Amino acid sequence: MEKKNEINDFENSGNEKQNSLSSGIRIAWVGDYPAVRQQYVKINEAEYATDFEFFLRNQVHVVHHTDKTTSICSSLENRCFKRDKTSPLDDETIMKNLSQIHRDIIAFKYGGELVY
Repeated sequence: MEKKNEINDFENSGNEKQNSLSSGIRIAWVGDYPAVRQQYVKINEAEYATDFEFFLRNQVHVVHHTDKTTSICSSLENRCFKRDKTSPLDDETIMKNLSQIHRDIIAFKYGGELVY
C-alpha cells in the first residue's frame, strides 16, 4: 500500500526545527541513517549547538567590512558577538575568537537555557 501523505520530509537535515521541535528530539541524517543530534543552548528564539563543528558550519559567520574591521555574527539571530576595530584578523585569530564565543554560549554568558 502506498503512503498518501508525505508530511515528514527529512531530506533537509539542516532544517532540524521543522523536523523535531514538537517532539523535542533533534534528528538529522548521517549517510542513510537517522541520528539523534546534540543538545542546544536556547537564547531568545535561537538554538545554538553544543557541538563546535556544527556551530562553525551552520550558526556563525565572519564579516570582513570595507573599513578593514572584522565582525563575528550569529546566523540565527540579529546578534554581533564580537567586532574587531583594528586590522583584519588572520585565520588563527578568527578561529580562537570563534572558539571563545562558542565556549561563552555553552557557559550561558549570553543567557539562555539547555534544550534537547
